This record gives sequence, C-alpha cells and structure tokens, in this order.
Amino acid sequence: MLATGKKILCVRDGDATDYALDILDPKVLGRTVIAQCQKTLDATLDFSTSSNIALEDSEALLLYAWQELNTGKWASVDGNWHKVYAAASWMKAVSYFRCNMDSPTVWSDIVKLCDMGHLMGGDVWNGILIRTISNAEEFIQSQTKQISDSTPESSVAPLKRLKASLRPSIQYLIPEVCQPYLSDFQDLHFRQKRSVVLKHCMDDWPALEKWSPEYIRQLCGSRTVPVEIGRRYTDDDWTQELMTIGAFIDKYIYMKDNPEHKIAYLAQHDLFSQAPVLKEDIAPPDYIAFCGDDDPDMNAWFGPEGTVSPLHYDPKHNFLCQVMGEKYVRLYSESQTEFLYPHAPARGLPEDLRSVVLLVIQPKLGNWVFAFTNHEGPQKDAVDILK
Repeated sequence: MLATGKKILCVRDGDATDYALDILDPKVLGRTVIAQCQKTLDATLDFSTSSNIALEDSEALLLYAWQELNTGKWASVDGNWHKVYAAASWMKAVSYFRCNMDSPTVWSDIVKLCDMGHLMGGDVWNGILIRTISNAEEFIQSQTKQISDSTPESSVAPLKRLKASLRPSIQYLIPEVCQPYLSDFQDLHFRQKRSVVLKHCMDDWPALEKWSPEYIRQLCGSRTVPVEIGRRYTDDDWTQELMTIGAFIDKYIYMKDNPEHKIAYLAQHDLFSQAPVLKEDIAPPDYIAFCGDDDPDMNAWFGPEGTVSPLHYDPKHNFLCQVMGEKYVRLYSESQTEFLYPHAPARGLPEDLRSVVLLVIQPKLGNWVFAFTNHEGPQKDAVDILK
C-alpha cells in the first residue's frame, strides 16, 4: 500500500528537484516562512520520520497561509501566498496518507484536501494537486468498478425535458448562421461587432450524448466546487458555499432534502482544469482564434431552472456553448449604456424590469452554439436569443 500511495501522491524518492521551493519569493514571504516550508517539506517526504509531526507541521503552515489569504482584499493578496497554500495542501495530503493509509476513506479525503488547495491556491510543481487528484480518483474507480462510459441506471427518476416557463416576448432575434467560413465570421460578425448564433458547430461533441447529472456525478461527483446559493447574486440573501458536485446534484438538481426548493448555481467556474476528464467531451470552436487570446478562459455553468444573472458587462468576448437546457439572453447596444443599471432604483421600476436576466432552464438537450461580442447587436437597441 505504501508504494501505491507514493505513486498516487506523485512522491518520487530521492528527487527533491520536483518539489523545489524556488517557486516562492523570500522577499515577499520572509526567510522564516521559507524555512518553515522547507522544514515541513523535508518532514513530509521523509517517510522514516513521525507522520504525526509531519501532519502537524503541514496543518500549521496551511493555517498560516489561510490567514494571509483572508487578510484584506482577496485580489490584493500576493500570489506567493497562494503558492504556499497549494504546496502546504499537497504536503498535508501526503502526511494524511501516512497517518491514515488503512482508512477506507483515505483517498476520498485526499481528493477533498487537494481540491481545496487547488481552489484557494492554484497549483504548484507541475500541477501536482491535479495529478494527485486524478490518480486518486482513478484508484477509487478501479477499486469500486463503477466507471462507465454510459449513464448508469439510477434510483433517481430521470429529469424531464423542460421548456422555458418564463418566455418573454421576442422582438429582435439574433441572426443564425450555419457553420460559416472563418473569414465570413471575422468580416461579417467579429469585426462588425455583431452578435450571431452559430448553428451545428457542436455536432461532434461527445458531451451532447454523454452529459447528464449522473454522468457528471460519476466522473467528478467527489470534487469540491464553489456554489452560489440564491436566485441571483444581487439578492440580499445570496451567499456562496463549498460542496461536492455530488451533493450539489442531489440537493439542487434533484431537489432531495430541499423542501423549500432553494436555488443554487455552479457558475463561471473553471471546472475543466479541475476535472480535465470533462474537457475530453468538448472542443472549443475554431472561431475563438479571432479573440486574440492564446489561452482563453473556459468556464462551466450548471444549475436548475430559475437561476438568473443580472445585467452585467464582460471584459472579454464570449462564446457561449449550450449542451443541455435552454437560456434566455438579452443583449444591449453600447449606445444604451447610460440607461442601464445593475440594480433597480429604490422606487418606480416594476419587478420584471429591475434587471436584464439570463434565465437557465435545465435540462432540454440543445445542439447549437451562440456567440456574442461585447458591443453591438444587429443594429437594434436590444437583441434576444431564445432556443
């Protein structure tokens, strides 16, 4: 078990270069913190030392980094503290294994530890947290023999294919184009800042046939993700919570143990770097080449009926690829900026006009992509997409 554990945890005996601390800047962290990181790392990798002491050292370092991450504004925290948190999370995972290698839940516990490290700190040492998670999940699946390419039978009733229960009147539809030439897309839409719906650009995506709540649970149900609790993030009772994808599906997709039918949303989350196995089921459209970003952001949204994104502006161009469900999107021309507000005035504005919404209805299968730029619609004050 020890040799298997080291392999899963990416521990390489006698090769300390894989865990070099030159990724940390002593001018930012100070020599004392660097020395503590080295001491903890040495205790973590030396399996002849006390595993309890190694675990205590890693927990102390993790707590210190956590305090630094949560002091002041998140955006102003130096990136070195994120690296310390990520490195300390992996050290704790290794020490935790040494202390609990006979526990039946040791690998699922380690997945949670590394997930938290990745969420709060990113990754270090050539993606060691994600590599450890992938190895641990592969080991768990090999032991339980539950992995399958098709959706397994479930005791939970399948979701019905829903249509939008709140369909606004549509006046100005965005034009639809079927697989345009790249040059046409660039000349007629991107350069002209005109929104467009691109048809049949996802026909070869395995996700269209594979993805379902149970499939996603099977592949990454143990992964910890940030979930938005509440219908929209401008509401007073809106909050966030960390939970596993499996728990999110049970409570907010199937509404189990959720008698009040509270709404939650996995929104704009970098799920594909956290769970690379899902990335194998999709392929970014070639049209993103015109956005001038060699490494574009790729985020996931997953939620039940009734989630709302209030009026907002994105600093980057967007390609929104709909695999399941349907969305209603309203876009305004930049010429209307002075008339648009993310929040309603205290008085005088009816509820249905208080924000422009993105309404998500799950889970009717779709087979199309729509793309929109940051600016002009097709020469209208407002343009709509509803599929």
